[in-house]
Amino acid sequence: MVARRLARSRLDRRAPAEELVAVVRETCGVHAQLESGAELAISARVEGVTRDDVREALWESRALVKASTLRTTLHLHPADEIALWKSAYPPRASEAAWRKWQELTEDDVAQLRETVLAALDDGEPRTRNEIGAAVGGAFGARIAADSWGHLLAPSADLLCHGPPRGRNATFVRCDRWIAGWRAVDPADGLVEASRRYLDAYGPARRDELEHWLARRLPDGAFAALELEEVDVDGRTSLALAGTELPDAAPSGVRLLSHYDVYVVGCHPRELLIPEERTRIFHGGAGPNPALLVNGVVAGTWRREKRGRRMEIRVEPFRRLTAAQRRALAAEAARVAAWYGADPVLELL
Repeated sequence: MVARRLARSRLDRRAPAEELVAVVRETCGVHAQLESGAELAISARVEGVTRDDVREALWESRALVKASTLRTTLHLHPADEIALWKSAYPPRASEAAWRKWQELTEDDVAQLRETVLAALDDGEPRTRNEIGAAVGGAFGARIAADSWGHLLAPSADLLCHGPPRGRNATFVRCDRWIAGWRAVDPADGLVEASRRYLDAYGPARRDELEHWLARRLPDGAFAALELEEVDVDGRTSLALAGTELPDAAPSGVRLLSHYDVYVVGCHPRELLIPEERTRIFHGGAGPNPALLVNGVVAGTWRREKRGRRMEIRVEPFRRLTAAQRRALAAEAARVAAWYGADPVLELL
């Protein structure tokens, strides 16, 4: 199972640079709440890719799109799949509890959706301040003042990110930014998102799939997956019909950054992180940067750039072999090179 997951996540061997978009597709997107985390996740999986390559795919060719999708957090996805991943989550503004929290009525929500989408109708990316100015009034002032963008939620199903302006995010309409945009039926989207997860990170049990989705899977959607029981090391789990679990031994060393999708997606946690689990999911948050050895979390790490030097400090949970230390040195060089720095590796 672990060897299969590594291969599906492109963490056994890196893909060529021309497969950048395919890799993001196969991993069910890349977590992008932290820009550096998304970049390092791609670097760990794609050979020879640069930061400029990622930015070109996002802002020039628009082959990748940044948007709020899985678990209502920011991810990078191929442009032709944003509608799929957005469809799997009902709009938060449709929830009575959310409206009460934001002190909005249903009419307020409808008005906000209409005015925000109208402000972005020309397809030009705009900052929150610019959207707020276009909306005007009390709602416009709230949009401009709120760095979390709560009042953009009524239109979130049609919003993605445009190119940043310094430290300011911009927003643009998906149906203007993405060629061939077509909305996906929410029920179909939820089933397909679940299939994608099981293909990339399965086998998994129902509760593990729902943990990854951060939402309950209706019985009808679960039945539509047509799963079969499989035995994995004496543990009964579920897989898509026809899934092959090779006997190959997992291998390799990787430095994974904050919120890497491999650590987020893999279950059971006791197999993925056999020791020091609270170091990776500290206080329920995370995952923190992880040292991956043979597909299993085997340590933590941190980095700090000082001029031309990138200081990379790694704390393994257990002793590394000589071969693993050499592979770790290559990983440190990869991380430093991404930022145009020289690596300084320290084992703690």
